[in-house]
Amino acid sequence: MEITADFNLFWGECNNEYQPLLDFESDIQYEGKSANFDLLTSEIKRGFLDYVRQGIMLHTIRRFRLYKDKFKDFKTYCEQGLGRQHFYCKQIIKAAHICLRLIKSGFEILPNCVAQAIPLLKYALVDQYGDSPLESKWYEVVATVPKERISAVTIAETVDESPKPRLQQVRIKKDTYGILIKKAAAAGLSFSELLDRIADEYNPQDTEEPTTHTPEQEAILDQLDAEFQKDSAVEAGKTDKPVAGFAIKKLSKSYQKAISANRSDQVSDSS
Repeated sequence: MEITADFNLFWGECNNEYQPLLDFESDIQYEGKSANFDLLTSEIKRGFLDYVRQGIMLHTIRRFRLYKDKFKDFKTYCEQGLGRQHFYCKQIIKAAHICLRLIKSGFEILPNCVAQAIPLLKYALVDQYGDSPLESKWYEVVATVPKERISAVTIAETVDESPKPRLQQVRIKKDTYGILIKKAAAAGLSFSELLDRIADEYNPQDTEEPTTHTPEQEAILDQLDAEFQKDSAVEAGKTDKPVAGFAIKKLSKSYQKAISANRSDQVSDSS
């Protein structure tokens, strides 16, 4: 029995909706080395902008309510007729609008997908004089970012006038995390604030000096020690391995209140 036949026993016959893709694969594979390189390259580039065609069609269906004979509204059409979320379909329409405006403005380099067009949406709003910063923002992208490096991330970083730092996740051992969370509590800092301070002030040639704590801070550290010792005892029979992410343990309200009350006289580890 052929492999294809075995495959069909499990999955059934191919959906006719996808048959053109299988036919296309067969045609390309049959051509092999004789395939037209320039034609394939042109088709690949055209494919990058398929979302624009989708957006145009979605906009037409929504504007003229072409769905009304089969679906009660556009949202139902998106979810049941297309199997896509209503919000995502609206994003495709907006992204297509962005790309079409850039095409009409003469740009040859364009957003390749919905995700690349989305960061430009807020700059597409037209003011009372008929102007918007969309074109100037996109020019800034193509003028500063190499074509092959253009992505949703690099676009957002380039056009955003007040970008927020991108958070990263790291793995950290439990005992190391315990030490850091105690230091943060004693210094009256959040965990991320402590890490920022360490990054700013760390010097491998510095010698660490003893840190002086208030009696209230010492009480907090003693309680934290007891909690981490208890956790370590529970984990004693398990394999020691890094923790995925920080999973910061929330302090009780009494400890938070004690820390807040002593912020004014606390001494940080960098003192």
